Amino acid sequence: MDQELNPQMERALDELATLVCQSLEGDGEQFVERQDGLLKTLVMSGHSWKSERTVMEEVERRVKERCSECAMHRGGALTSLTSKLGTKLQSLARWESNSPSEDSPAKPANISSATDA
Repeated sequence: MDQELNPQMERALDELATLVCQSLEGDGEQFVERQDGLLKTLVMSGHSWKSERTVMEEVERRVKERCSECAMHRGGALTSLTSKLGTKLQSLARWESNSPSEDSPAKPANISSATDA
């Protein structure tokens, strides 16, 4: 069941689509700078369980709506960009879901709990 995406997720997906369009047109500076923050927004907002479509599919659909001419002629580049987004999103999701390492010892919450003061 596809739930309605919240405005924050919609905005992040729209911005990703805009950045991908710019990148396809040769201006990809902002894409590299902004993609991590936008993908983290989607991870933290729970996009993966609120949507039937993957981020890759959703961004690709929006790109085709926005800059269809460019997307049509640069389909391989579009697929490559969205695939990289999907891989990065999975990496961020895994990183966010990892629990603290059991190798590192517990640390005191404040100075008074670390000493007998």
